[in-house]
Amino acid sequence: MTESLGEHFKKARQAKGFTLEEAASRTRILPQYLKAVEENNYARLPDEVFAKGFVRSYSRVLGLEEEAVVRMFDESAGVFYAKRAEREHLKRKMQEEARRKKINRNIVIGMVGVSLVALFVLIGQDREGTSPPPAQKTSKPAPPPVPEPVAPPPAPPKPAAEVPPSASVGPTEVERNVSGVLPLEGVVPGPKKLILDIEALERSWVMVQADTSPPQDVMLYPGERVRWTARERFTVTLGNAGGVRVSLNGNEQGPYGTSGMVVKDIVFTH
Repeated sequence: MTESLGEHFKKARQAKGFTLEEAASRTRILPQYLKAVEENNYARLPDEVFAKGFVRSYSRVLGLEEEAVVRMFDESAGVFYAKRAEREHLKRKMQEEARRKKINRNIVIGMVGVSLVALFVLIGQDREGTSPPPAQKTSKPAPPPVPEPVAPPPAPPKPAAEVPPSASVGPTEVERNVSGVLPLEGVVPGPKKLILDIEALERSWVMVQADTSPPQDVMLYPGERVRWTARERFTVTLGNAGGVRVSLNGNEQGPYGTSGMVVKDIVFTH
């Protein structure tokens, strides 16, 4: 029986005598992603372009034929990623439909509220403008003279009909704000500090190592931005080099490649 892609990687790693952690250190890929590759668990991997970049890097470290491994990946993972793309498209379509229904419902509620307010105003004006008909005069004998009566105090004016407030239109959607590794405001570059900003133009995966601290990876969506600080240097890997904008201490860097290109070990220093 032909072995799977994951079994092929696992045997090659064991033949090299590498542990999973050692292989992760050599490839600069997180151990959980390498484990997912060896277990053929594509659900735990990021999008196809990044997963394929992991497979290429792993095959180079293990001395495997890169193109042959990529063909195995396409055969085993192609169906999964096609179904994932179909599910995401259906999910986005359902979310858009729900959003349209919510907007239409809020518009209808607002129109009904305005109509009710106008109706109450018209009813109130009609009540204020209506007066009782004058009483008919009848012939009666003249009454005996009586002392002139004191006029009673005038009746208090009739309060106007109370008008309910207009129904409000539903709230507008607020743009999602993503917090980065550090706050995006309040960090000022100095002669002994490096500040790295990465902004996503397309969906992109990045991994950043500040000085000698452990690498950190994050998945960014268009419009999202993250910030790191360091004293001496940054080492950066871009999973989609053409899909990000990189700035160091406020100065734009790059570009480092086209959309979908994986670029590793970009070093920034003073």
